[in-house]
Amino acid sequence: MMSSEDQESAVRRLIRGGAGIAGGTVGGALGFFAGDLGSAAALGTASATVSELLETLGEETSKRLLGDREKQRIGGLLAIATNNIRDRLESGESVRSDGFFERNEFGCSDADSIAENIILKAQREPEEKKIVYMGYFFANVAFNADISAGLAHQIIKSCERMTYRQFCLLKIFGVNQIRGTLRDSDYRSESEFKTERRQVLYECFDLARSYYIVEESYILGVTDICPRNVQTQGLGADIFNHMNLSLIPDEDLLPIVEQLR
Repeated sequence: MMSSEDQESAVRRLIRGGAGIAGGTVGGALGFFAGDLGSAAALGTASATVSELLETLGEETSKRLLGDREKQRIGGLLAIATNNIRDRLESGESVRSDGFFERNEFGCSDADSIAENIILKAQREPEEKKIVYMGYFFANVAFNADISAGLAHQIIKSCERMTYRQFCLLKIFGVNQIRGTLRDSDYRSESEFKTERRQVLYECFDLARSYYIVEESYILGVTDICPRNVQTQGLGADIFNHMNLSLIPDEDLLPIVEQLR
């Protein structure tokens, strides 16, 4: 006789194991597959498409040789994405209808390839705070037809090489109310930097070299940065918007903001 754990779907087992990363979103995510009022079955045909994708991902992922921490990361990602998808469907939003979920002659859709890419990155992501925003991105791609498959893969690749502190910097430079509190001159007159400030400025310079942020004058080095004049641009703005970086909590920003004042 099968135990209740054996009978539970693979995606539900992964989600349940992601509570350490996803927190309170796990319950809502589990409900999406549970057959209750807010479940995929009750939310219509489009939601069933998403549910099928997630179920397949869970089944395929569970067959891999994963460490406990890797399972938690993937489960956390799926929990956050699924809970967000459920909330949006319940509020009346519709998933994209531009062929994103349609499988090609090889049996793979754009949704499949993007989901696989995000899961592989989450599996190996040591900065687990990033996984929360990867989960939001997973959900946003399912609803927003403006995020092409090419752009989605580009964002995933970019985020893999970024640090969580750089996620925070994109919020700092992407929100005018925060940016307006920063230092309004560059650092060319500074003869020496404290370690913490130097680290933050080098992270800023890395974003500038990738053209994710821009200033009025060209940033040739870390001392050229005038924090109050820096803004997100291009792919940096796409990452900020499509990954919901505006939801990064203020307590994560404060130590960084302090170094930019």
